[in-house]
Amino acid sequence: MAEQEKDNTFTVVAVVTAIAIAGVVMLKADETKHLQYGGETSAQAEAQVLAKHKDFNNDVLSQAK
Repeated sequence: MAEQEKDNTFTVVAVVTAIAIAGVVMLKADETKHLQYGGETSAQAEAQVLAKHKDFNNDVLSQAK
């Protein structure tokens, strides 16, 4: 009797799926890293930052008056 070759298709699909899931989990964990900053902010500190912000409003009709 001749020996049959073993089909590794399921193994390859399972490994690729596991790598994809692991990659998504690692990227998802890294996605919100920038939101975890150390200090609390107050309303006055945010107001000072926003006061320096220049508003680039493109409403030329109100400026034409």
